[in-house]
Amino acid sequence: MTASMVERALREGRRTPGVTGCVIISTCNRTEYWISGEEDTFDELDAVSLLCREKGLAASEYGEYFTVREGKEAVHYLMELSCGLKSQIFGDDQIITQVKRAVDMAREQGALDPVLEILFRTAVTGAKKVKSRVLLVGVDRSVAAAMGSLLLGEGIEIFGKRCLVIGNGEIGRLAAAELVRLGGKVSMTLRQYKAKEAVIPAGCHVIDYQDRYEVLPDMDLVVSATVSPHYTLTREQAEGKLGTGGKVFVDLAIPRDIEPMLGSLPGIRLFDMDSFDTIKSEGDRRQIKEADEILRKYETEYEQWYAFREYVPVVKRISKLAGEDTAARLKKELRQYPLKREEREALSESIERAAAKVAAKLCYGLREDMEPELWKPCLEGLFRSAKELE
Repeated sequence: MTASMVERALREGRRTPGVTGCVIISTCNRTEYWISGEEDTFDELDAVSLLCREKGLAASEYGEYFTVREGKEAVHYLMELSCGLKSQIFGDDQIITQVKRAVDMAREQGALDPVLEILFRTAVTGAKKVKSRVLLVGVDRSVAAAMGSLLLGEGIEIFGKRCLVIGNGEIGRLAAAELVRLGGKVSMTLRQYKAKEAVIPAGCHVIDYQDRYEVLPDMDLVVSATVSPHYTLTREQAEGKLGTGGKVFVDLAIPRDIEPMLGSLPGIRLFDMDSFDTIKSEGDRRQIKEADEILRKYETEYEQWYAFREYVPVVKRISKLAGEDTAARLKKELRQYPLKREEREALSESIERAAAKVAAKLCYGLREDMEPELWKPCLEGLFRSAKELE
């Protein structure tokens, strides 16, 4: 989904009855629609329907291709997702930024509610902790780095080779920078209307996107990474432009940028996202276990907040009443001190705030040491007692 499509979908989703918040994560290999809503009106299939509507598709035809998660399963999934444990490139470092960007976009469109705000913030915090302790800190696990490793592993030399990168988006820029790092002579396509806002990686030559077929004879390696819904390279148009000698094509887009049939031409090797090894090694499985042990703390933290959230107004009311009652009880005592009226009032306000904070801290502390079925009646009892102070 393009950025403008995501923004529109967020606005439409937020206006849907029963939906209180939504976030859309749209990356090169996933589209996820996160929704929080009112239980009595929210249907779990709404996410599929809303998403299909944005693409002009019938949910009845495409529903079978979606996976729906809810409750604790969804919480656990997002925790692992944010760490890169669900990425095609295991441990992908870009996913944290993509998750944060999705939340920022939802906030900008007024689609973010506290349930999703706290969930995503907790997931990002947990992911950072995992990255610092488990997933090989300092090792670049980006798609671009994986591309370089794949090519070198296949015996494809990059140093001194002429490379073309189609696409000036984030993945395209990362791919171009990686090829430059590996010694390639890199050209990058750029559409004219994007020239003013484009960021070109150091060491890259720029060519017009319209000229991509014309320069194919001069290239040894071609990488395509756009968000185009259409092929950037087709067999029919490329066949007469390939020149002599073998060429390597790498398609980093989903949906694909390069027509698969192009790979059947003589002397052509074509790699796509399915070429990356997704089989988990024993080391990866061990890291997943270690990551989950760290994430369990953050999952529990979120679940406690979620269960407690409806009692936040109760705690605020209890603490406010406790502060007011404490200040009222000390008014007579304060008159015995030689203070100016303004000083006495300021001191009384300080006492009220301090007492309110202590009461709130005690109430919030209950959820740390008691099961919900125990602390809920405790808070309700405290609230009834506090109301008697009014």
